[in-house]
Amino acid sequence: MKYLKISLNEVAAVLLIIAATVLRLIFTALGGPLTNSDEGTIGIMALHIAYRGEHPIFFYGQYYMGALEAYVAAAIFHLLGPSLFTLRLGLVLMITGFLASTYLLTRLLYSKTWALVTLLLLGLGSSYVLGRELSAIGGYPETLLFGSLSCLFACWLALTCNPALPMRKRAWRFPVYACWGLVAGLGLWSDLLIIPFVFMPGLLLLIACWRELLQAVAALSALLGLVAGAYPLIRYNLTAAPGKDSLTTLRGLHGTSNSYLELVNIVKELKGTVQISIPMMTGNPFCPVTELSFLGPNSPHSLQCTLIHGVWGFGYLLVFAIAFALVFWAIWRGLRRRAPVEERQDVMRQTARLSLLGAGLMALMLYTFSDAPLTWPGIHGRYIIGLLIVTPAILWPLWAGLRTMQVRFVGLITRIISAIALVGMCAVLIAGTVLAFAELPSIQAKNQHDQTLINDLEHLGVKHIYTDYWTCNKIAFLSNDKVICGVVTGSLTPSHNRDPHYYDIVSADPASAYVFPIDTGYNAPSDKSTRIPAVEQKLKSKGVKYRYLVQDDYIFYVPEV
Repeated sequence: MKYLKISLNEVAAVLLIIAATVLRLIFTALGGPLTNSDEGTIGIMALHIAYRGEHPIFFYGQYYMGALEAYVAAAIFHLLGPSLFTLRLGLVLMITGFLASTYLLTRLLYSKTWALVTLLLLGLGSSYVLGRELSAIGGYPETLLFGSLSCLFACWLALTCNPALPMRKRAWRFPVYACWGLVAGLGLWSDLLIIPFVFMPGLLLLIACWRELLQAVAALSALLGLVAGAYPLIRYNLTAAPGKDSLTTLRGLHGTSNSYLELVNIVKELKGTVQISIPMMTGNPFCPVTELSFLGPNSPHSLQCTLIHGVWGFGYLLVFAIAFALVFWAIWRGLRRRAPVEERQDVMRQTARLSLLGAGLMALMLYTFSDAPLTWPGIHGRYIIGLLIVTPAILWPLWAGLRTMQVRFVGLITRIISAIALVGMCAVLIAGTVLAFAELPSIQAKNQHDQTLINDLEHLGVKHIYTDYWTCNKIAFLSNDKVICGVVTGSLTPSHNRDPHYYDIVSADPASAYVFPIDTGYNAPSDKSTRIPAVEQKLKSKGVKYRYLVQDDYIFYVPEV
């Protein structure tokens, strides 16, 4: 190690990153997390990119979430073949990059030891966290990777800025500006959730490096990188039809009316964010909440679950507030006196920490005051995945409290509380990881259930089906496009067809079958009925004879043509 100039801290960091990566590879290889039709859509896009030469800009049917995951998966498909595992391999690589960049960012702004502790915390994960990291549903691993890199590049540029140096000695900084612009642009194309992690680091650069940015080369480097990374997004929006542009789509997702700003709804939004979304997205595995039961386990409303969520959520916000207070205090103390160069550097470091905390707060506020926590705070909790980027900044007060040098009673109490909080959080995250692996047999059974449906369709000679959204694209991808599907509502009208060509193919085939899960809600309202009146009436009106089957928890109507 001496001759390689690698410290024990760096060796430990590499080992922790490898361990976290292997953990995710094993979890994915064993079938987790539970797949769904959103992930199936990315899989279909990857198949079409790899084998049909398609070049989509966005997630099928949307105008704001880039197709990077599909392009990465398409490349892996060429090497290893298409499967659910290979679809997710690119996500594992992105999370590995996120962990590495977060280690470097934490080491730059805080300390080497705290960077290792942060790696340990982020390397673990509940079923919900691992599901957001490892499900190819678009945008979330990219937000973590590009968001952390954006903060890393901006903080490093801010801390090393010295415009007094001649241009030739600062030339090596301009590629870093370009890299910051590139990751910011790629992040904006991938998912606009990254906006806080582009805006706040950009603001930091303007504050710390404004003199350098006035010398056009630095600003031009950042701009060129930004345009290169966001080129697909820019190209689309320059020619987008009215109402189809990305910003309009984003505003629609935030809320089509101002009802979420009404006082009664603000209370509900705050409650949903603090008691459900924050605990779920930051790794609390106990009393999970999933508004759609087939997407994961759900917990009953109980006093015990309310207490568990409340303690975690309010505790998280308390530490968040303390982190802000410590940074503001350090900056004010540094600015109120004429400090030497070393202390001015510390003020800039504190400003960089403030930028990181500000990005987290901005992401949290944008989420809280929207329709998302008002409707499905469990499922929508993924929209604050950026809080994972801010983990070292938010939890720093606990580490600082543990290492306080005060010897009086207050110092002792601070160390005890900080130790309990950190050890407790580690214990909860370890428990969450164990529980995530404990869910694998249930996930494997559901995966086998999907494969059974594909086998049933193959046995029946059915290649085209009408079905519900949560069955359609999942089965299409898992069958490697051997089953083509069209999504219909309970009244058999088309809806949420991500790839419109699929529905065209299905509707053009008179032999297309109707296949729905027994619990889809499309069947007759009478108790335990497995008949679907809308399908039977439609086939009868066309004079089509059909086979009616109920097997493996699915209802089949197969036309005899």
